[in-house]
Amino acid sequence: MTQPQIPPAGIRNKFDESANDALTWSGGKRPQTPETIKKYRQSTVHEPGKIVRHPGLAGDPVPAGPFGVKTAAAGGQNITEAINTYPESELGRWKLEQAEAIYASSQREPLGHGYVRGHKVPAGLGTERPFGIAYDSRGKELARQAATVIFPTDKPAEEDPGIRNMYVRSHADYAPAEQRRRNYDWAKAGVDPVTHRFGAVEPNPERDGVRKAVQPTLDPSLQVPRVLPKLHEDYKATATDYLGKPRQLGTGDRCLPPTHTFGVPSMRKGREAGVAELMTGYYSPAEQEPDADLGKSLREGFRNQSKTGDEARSFGIPTIRTDLRLPRLRSVADPQNYGNESDAGQVLRPPLAADLGISDEQFVGLRPKEDIRQLVREAGLTLTDDEFDAAWALAADADSAGAAAATGITDTTAQPRACIDTFFRARHHLLAQTLRIPPPF
Repeated sequence: MTQPQIPPAGIRNKFDESANDALTWSGGKRPQTPETIKKYRQSTVHEPGKIVRHPGLAGDPVPAGPFGVKTAAAGGQNITEAINTYPESELGRWKLEQAEAIYASSQREPLGHGYVRGHKVPAGLGTERPFGIAYDSRGKELARQAATVIFPTDKPAEEDPGIRNMYVRSHADYAPAEQRRRNYDWAKAGVDPVTHRFGAVEPNPERDGVRKAVQPTLDPSLQVPRVLPKLHEDYKATATDYLGKPRQLGTGDRCLPPTHTFGVPSMRKGREAGVAELMTGYYSPAEQEPDADLGKSLREGFRNQSKTGDEARSFGIPTIRTDLRLPRLRSVADPQNYGNESDAGQVLRPPLAADLGISDEQFVGLRPKEDIRQLVREAGLTLTDDEFDAAWALAADADSAGAAAATGITDTTAQPRACIDTFFRARHHLLAQTLRIPPPF
């Protein structure tokens, strides 16, 4: 081991290769990436503001001039020329007809003429003489031959055998149960198809095949009856369906009477519940009582059990917060009803002056005489003092009598009051008496 104070022998090749030396650049400036390597770096290829180029084309000069390929054609056939293909000049049309005259369709069916099929129509047919054969339908009807015309009874004409053979060869039109004949020359082959048997002949044919299958010994004497196993007879009795009798299932003869009813009885142990009791239930009075914990929380610490004096208490927060004061500046996002909004009755049947913000209570509220006079004057209704006093007296008497009947107390010293509705009713009543017409209410 080398001692620290003794330098090692040989030549020293590495000088100051620590991390500090690697991160400390000479001259205080970070060295740049060489140009030969810089074109392969992603930071150089995707440098902002420059074209993304392949490293192999990084050093190639950019050609001068416009880039891309022009898509607009310099000229050619337009839409009008493509649609208007038929020539407009007489010479052009003649040239087109000469060019199309070689087609078979132009020769067979020229323009302006029908297709000539070569039929020879007799002279006057269709113009002077009608098509078809004349038939004396009137004479047939008089001779009671209409049924014969609809259902002919005449025997159809015999078909030509030559035509019949042609259809047999072309369409295999054989008659029902007709044997197919290929018209072989049996005389030339020396074979009679009526008596001849085709195929090989067995030199030693088997005889009495069915008899051997039934009686292998071929004994002509009467056979002694054999006793078969009962298993065969039992199987035959259980597997055979006899007409009008049930199949025997091997249960034996149970000696049951004809009135015997098979199956399990519905009621086994006395009286059982019927359909009505099953649908409606048959609970005892004690079982019909409400549960002891009905409406109560079963969780400890969360029970809203009423205390003494809170039997009529309503838990929760009311929908209409009449217990809160209406805010002076109410937010547009505040949906709370503070009791100042209309109820369902007013929404379905709005008051007479609901569009003006006046409720029905203001029409039936009792007011003193001067308040009624001021309201009439501001409403623009011109009344003399005598007309107003007459209507006021009648309205005050009616409202005072109604208030006394409602409270049961008659106060003669109280100031008379009346409502707007009663005042105008009294006014209409006086006008109806003056004009001698019935009042409108």
